[in-house]
Amino acid sequence: MRPLDGVTVLSLEQAVAAPFTTRQLADLGARVIKIERPGVGDFARGYDTTVRGLSSHFVWLNRSKESLTLDVKHPDAREVLRRLLDGTDVFVQNQRPGAAERMGFGAEKLRALNPRLVYVSISGFGHKGPYRHKRVYDPLIQGMSTLTEIQGGRGKRPRLVRVIVPDKVTALTAAQAITAALLARERTGKGQHVRLAMLDAVIHFLWPEGMARHTY
Repeated sequence: MRPLDGVTVLSLEQAVAAPFTTRQLADLGARVIKIERPGVGDFARGYDTTVRGLSSHFVWLNRSKESLTLDVKHPDAREVLRRLLDGTDVFVQNQRPGAAERMGFGAEKLRALNPRLVYVSISGFGHKGPYRHKRVYDPLIQGMSTLTEIQGGRGKRPRLVRVIVPDKVTALTAAQAITAALLARERTGKGQHVRLAMLDAVIHFLWPEGMARHTY
């Protein structure tokens, strides 16, 4: 028996951070249902064609999951999603802050319907603050977190790390937070709203080097 056998995860996800989060939950035994857009699906499907014509990113990030196509802007699709939520333990979304609320799937509403639900919001810059609605890209987080300065070295030009470190660090942090929230639910009977910003996760990961970058 795997640790998360019997746990159902519903994820409105795309790209890397949220899919890698739920992939780890699937590896631990959770049933993960991935919601994708009609016609195009998760845009990571188009990153490359190196795995028998499929994207290596998509295959690696989404193994062991089930996929369901829904246009969540359509009322009928929203009703399907609501019915799925009745048997869901964890709901993950990495829409822009406020988007899930506008579609009727905000944390407050869903947790009122299901107090045991662990609701997870993954964003670039958090749910409040001046940058909350801005688009986020891996190189941007590398620069803002001081990772590029650390890579460049003292007195040299900043350099990007040529792997998607911020997305992966965020996903590892989110998966840990979700398993902790599930453990807390076993003790209290109540779910939680887990909020995670990519910038916060990477700055935490870079401590203390990022805070003392002038010495590196």
